[in-house]
Amino acid sequence: MRNPFNLKNQIDSDDWVVEGGGEPLTFDESLADSRLQGFLQKDGAAKSYLRQVAVISLGLLLILLGRLYYLSVVEHQYYAETAKGNRLRVEYISAPRGAIHDSSGEVIAGSKPAFELVASPLDLPSDEAERAALISKTASILQIPEEEIRSGLGSTETPVNQSILIKQNLSREQALVFFEQSKDLNGFRVENTALRDYKDPEDFAHVLGYVGKISPQEFTDHEEEGYLFNDSLGKTGVELTYESYLRGVFGERQVEVDARGVVKRVFGEKTSLPGNDLFLNIDAPLQRVLYDSLERRLGLIGKKRAAAVAMDPQSGKILAYVSFPSYDNNKFAEGIGQSEYARILADENLPMFNRPSQGTYHPGSTVKPMVASIALQEKVINSSTLIEDRGQIVIPNPYGGPDSYFYGYGRRALGTLDVRGAIALSSDIFFYVVGGGFEPAGLEQGVGIERMADYFRKFHLGQALGIDLPGEEDGLVPDPQWKKEYFAGDALSERWYLGDTYHVAIGQGDLLVTPLQMLAWTSTIANGGKIYRPYIVDRVIGENGEVLLQNEPQIIGEVPIDQEYLQIAREGMRGAVLEGTARALSSISVSSAGKTGTAQFDAKDPNRSHAWFTAYAPYEDPQIAIVVLIEDGGEGGINSVPVAKEVLDWWGKNRKK
Repeated sequence: MRNPFNLKNQIDSDDWVVEGGGEPLTFDESLADSRLQGFLQKDGAAKSYLRQVAVISLGLLLILLGRLYYLSVVEHQYYAETAKGNRLRVEYISAPRGAIHDSSGEVIAGSKPAFELVASPLDLPSDEAERAALISKTASILQIPEEEIRSGLGSTETPVNQSILIKQNLSREQALVFFEQSKDLNGFRVENTALRDYKDPEDFAHVLGYVGKISPQEFTDHEEEGYLFNDSLGKTGVELTYESYLRGVFGERQVEVDARGVVKRVFGEKTSLPGNDLFLNIDAPLQRVLYDSLERRLGLIGKKRAAAVAMDPQSGKILAYVSFPSYDNNKFAEGIGQSEYARILADENLPMFNRPSQGTYHPGSTVKPMVASIALQEKVINSSTLIEDRGQIVIPNPYGGPDSYFYGYGRRALGTLDVRGAIALSSDIFFYVVGGGFEPAGLEQGVGIERMADYFRKFHLGQALGIDLPGEEDGLVPDPQWKKEYFAGDALSERWYLGDTYHVAIGQGDLLVTPLQMLAWTSTIANGGKIYRPYIVDRVIGENGEVLLQNEPQIIGEVPIDQEYLQIAREGMRGAVLEGTARALSSISVSSAGKTGTAQFDAKDPNRSHAWFTAYAPYEDPQIAIVVLIEDGGEGGINSVPVAKEVLDWWGKNRKK
């Protein structure tokens, strides 16, 4: 038998020897009893070698144990989900959003079927080269940059068992390509979904708002409410305010999939539930008339920014709500591109700004019916008080400097006026005197800023009215305390001057209101003193026709002014239509009362002004109130009145009860 260590091509070194003698041992015997034969020994090197082997073995063992702990404990959840995903998986079935109807039942926001491409992290290839090729092919089909797909896939917030949205609103052709090539596009799949569909989108954009895909932060905020990572939700308008009613309930389907994510079997399915329907107070035909009329007027005078709102003064129901410029909210529902979104945000005219409830402006002469009723209530004047309008007031400087001049609009002298005539002809001089007093005019003490500011707040100025839209602004009612705090440290600016009172009395200075607030005080004067909370949604209807929510008229205040004084203010507004600054309305199909306003806003150029008009009809039985604002639109009587005239005439012919 051959000695097993006498082998060709074994370790060959003069330092190693084979000891022992006798009969050669078999290979098994040599391993079984090292005492019978010693080999490969050299001056204690064997012990050192064994120690090295032991250390290395121990190190490898510790590494293996550490890795085992990491996989089985630290990453247990991830791999459990992954393993489960390779066998059983829950797929979610999209639920259509509830429809939005106008007051007559016309659908102005519904849903339509659409395709979207999503990616499943569980099914994407882990090999970088395979993934790169897959992304390239997908981008080619979608005709989008590869980076857009990589950016979506790179999100660290994505739950491992949920889908990542890659592209919304695929064309039919793109969807067919993905279906045909699905075997070569592991990890990507096309899903059927319900896409929001807005009718006449620009007409209703600012009242409806829009629906968009949920952001990572929104997902974190709403995950406990049942939202998915690839979900949608209302972002603005009534879509946001009534989100909990409008969103549907996802259906579920439990399926078995293979390693590529291809469904092999369906074990069970729970159908989705559509959202609930909203019925608005908005009158869609009236809304379109208002939008079209305002758009034509803006085009005629070369302006871009405006707002208009109409309301039932006896309930607070919003009948029409328009903001210019508008935008196409379908683009957001369909997944607006980054370049298009950047263009909208960069537009200096701010198309997404909701002017009726978020814009604050100097109201100008539209406040005069309010100031008149306040002065009457406080017995500063009576219905027979006469004040001469000479076109200006001169206040001598008590410190010997230059006198202060306060002019009427256009510096026109309007002659001797009572309170009704002062409203009808919009006399600044009359209301300077009534607001702050002027001894040469026979009225040493006017209402004064303290009482005027207090009444303004009782008309609900300087505070939100509570409309069911997000982001309503408060506006500002200035007074000496506010000015002292605002200009603290500036001895001259923090003082309140008589001129400040004069300016507030004609709707200038620091007084700021929203168009919605102007509409509210117009309605309050028209209805006899009640302040209603404005509201857009009338009711919410469930799937089976049950009423889930019914909004009711809500009185949020009542002004402490006698009916006889509010009636005098109404008569002044009627005079504006019959013989004053709003005579254009005297020929329409319904009686009306109104007040024009021309509010200067640029201290460097006093010729620039916002054009206002506020009105209600019928005069004898108020059923609709309307406010029209054109930013930088010049005189209200020239540019805003024509819009209100067209709308009220249409209303009188088609809606008057």
